[in-house]
Order: sequence, then C-alpha cells, then structure tokens
Amino acid sequence: MKSRSASKIKLTSYDDLIGGAVSKDDIQEIPIGQLRDFVNHPFHVNDDDEMNELVESIKTQGILTALLVRPSKKGGYEIVSGHRRKHAAVLAGVTQVPVIIREMSDDDAVRAMVDSNLQREHILPSEKAFAYRMKMQAMNHQGVSGGISAETIGKAGNDSARQVYRYVRLTYLRKPILDAVDKDLMGIQTGVELSYLEPSEQIWLEEIHNTTGKYPSLEQAKKIKIRSEEKTLTKEILRLLIMGEKRKARTVTLKQNEINKYFTPDYDEQKMRSVIIELLEEWSNKNK
Repeated sequence: MKSRSASKIKLTSYDDLIGGAVSKDDIQEIPIGQLRDFVNHPFHVNDDDEMNELVESIKTQGILTALLVRPSKKGGYEIVSGHRRKHAAVLAGVTQVPVIIREMSDDDAVRAMVDSNLQREHILPSEKAFAYRMKMQAMNHQGVSGGISAETIGKAGNDSARQVYRYVRLTYLRKPILDAVDKDLMGIQTGVELSYLEPSEQIWLEEIHNTTGKYPSLEQAKKIKIRSEEKTLTKEILRLLIMGEKRKARTVTLKQNEINKYFTPDYDEQKMRSVIIELLEEWSNKNK
C-alpha cells in the first residue's frame, strides 16, 4: 500500500544508489515484521546515544528516509539500506515502515548496501574492511578488474586504491585481533602485517596477548611476518619478538686479595670504592 505520509519522506541519494529515478509514488508502507537483514551485513547496529536520538526522532516525526529493500527469496524483503532505521523503529514501537522496493541482483544489492553505509560518520576499520571486500567481489563478478574496482571503491570511501587493499587484508585477521584494531589497541598497518600470519600463528598471538597484555608494534609485526614467511616462526620466537629478549644482568666480582694489592692498609672500603669509581669514569671519558 502507498504511504499516506510519503510527502515528508526524503529521497536523497537513492537515484545514485539504484541507478534510476525515484519518486514519492515509489514509497510503500509494509509491516516491519516482513523485513530481513542483509546477508552478512558488515556494518554494526549499536544501541548507543545516536541510536537513542534516532528512536526519539522516529517517535516524534516518524521515519524520514524510506528504507531501500528488495524481495527476499525467503519471503518478505531484504534490507539494502536502512538497518539502523529498522532497529530504531522496533525500539520506538513502530509497526509499519516506509520502503522503496526494487528488484536487484545480489551483486547490485551489495554495491548499493555498501555505498549507502559508507556515508556514515563513524565507521570501524572492520566494517569498512568487510564492506570493501564484499563490494570488490561483487564488482569482480560483474567483470570489473580488481585494480579498477579498488580505485572506484576508494573514491566512494575517500580512500586510495592501495588503502582499499589494506582494509581488505584486515578481513584475514581472526576476530579478537581485528577487534583490537577496532579498539585502536593496534594500528591498521600493524593489523595488515599480522593478517599474513597463518590462523594457528594468530592463535599464538592471542594467547601471548592474554598472558602479557601486549600486542606487537608495527616494526615487530614486520619481523613477525618475515619469520612466518620463512616458516621459522614458533610461539616462543613470537613471544620474544613481542616482549624483547631480556638482557642478563652484568655482575663483576673481584677477590679481596686482587684489590688489596693496589691499596695501602689505611684505605677502608669506602675510600677504595671512591678511587675505583673515579678511575672508571676517567677510563670511560677517554673511550667515548
């Protein structure tokens, strides 16, 4: 059924997303229970302050931007754009939501889903990583070469093609390590270096972090990657590369008879120590 409140719905950017003109007449209202989340949707929907604001806005003004959906093979409709709005509508007690329904191929739906979410203000590295990977795969399915797809994707997300590839590498990290990148416990480039480790080696890294609380620095991560490529990385070597090998304490012991022959009997222990230190300082200054 057509929405009776379609006149207040915003249609911003939908023309670009779906490659065709969209009008108010395209908006329908459907039961919220007919909506399904996009398969493997990479963007998080969080119950945070922004969500609370969106819920209050929906309670007072309704949903101002229609959701973009496509018919689902499992029945109902799959959300292409609007997961946060749908969640906020549920929290607000809304039962009907405005939607624009479009028939879309899987690859076209992925591209539209990613592009609509890349405009968000706050995006985690993991969200961007999986989104870029999904869109790149979709574009490759459609005959676009990897280099061109990376460059195109980068423009949409304000990243260079090289940076797109870096983000995609993060998808090869195990979740606990990727979470550390999201939480800014390690840098993106450090995560990229570690993404080349075998899954078993990443498990060692997790175990070492759990016992020491440390993650490798970028320089350490580069050395770890080289060891992994050389097939010489072990858990103990990984620990040493992260923690650093402890230096053995240096101690020098002189026997009393070795010292006494240089001092007359009137020199007590304190005087001996002062002379020795003075001579060592003089020797050190000469050898700097």
